[in-house]
Amino acid sequence: MPKNNTILEVTNLNAAYGQSKVIFDINLNVKLNERVAIVGRNGAGKTTMLKCIAGLLKASSGSVIYDGMEIMGKAPFEVAKMGLKYIDQDKEVFLDLTVRENLQLSSYATGDYNWDRVFEHFPKLKILLDRKGAYLSGGERQMLMIGRAILGDPKVLLIDEPTEGLAPSIVNDLVTTFHDLSKDSAIIIVGQNLSFVSRVAQRIYAVKEGRMIAEIRDKEEIKEATYSRYL
Repeated sequence: MPKNNTILEVTNLNAAYGQSKVIFDINLNVKLNERVAIVGRNGAGKTTMLKCIAGLLKASSGSVIYDGMEIMGKAPFEVAKMGLKYIDQDKEVFLDLTVRENLQLSSYATGDYNWDRVFEHFPKLKILLDRKGAYLSGGERQMLMIGRAILGDPKVLLIDEPTEGLAPSIVNDLVTTFHDLSKDSAIIIVGQNLSFVSRVAQRIYAVKEGRMIAEIRDKEEIKEATYSRYL
């Protein structure tokens, strides 16, 4: 059991693209089954932060402790195999493969061939099993990406801009889905849709120009989205 139920702890994380520094001494933590959001304007460094945590970008310095272990410097596939999954904002699925084949690839990677949990969260995917990724809507691709990610029972899901380009009805469905997913996994979402964030997050970090400027815990402040003053 992780110390104080903290499943993820990021300390003094710094990252740069070449000579251009992007994030500065970022500190954050997430507890088991907690729903946390990171908010900020475009270019604030939110995606860079998630990619550094997932091992997709190399941080300049800092520490990322996941489930009691230092994962800084590990390859992305190692991090994912340990149960920390990153879901990209670009909704990239294998376009030439069917939903079934997309799920099979994730099953092969994780050794988890039980798709019942995927269909429990996303029953529509069961109907779309033989449809190719190229013919899925944005919402259906988002379902498939999350469905692939939850195979292997991850303890943390890092989800970048999950509502981008989606219809309001799909966004409403995702609110329920994320509450349900957090029964098994901690969730960190990066989002600019404050209405969505306020309905999902239990705690919010506000980022500005690569620096963490506020941590919002007050339920009323989250519900009313008054944290928007930090953006």
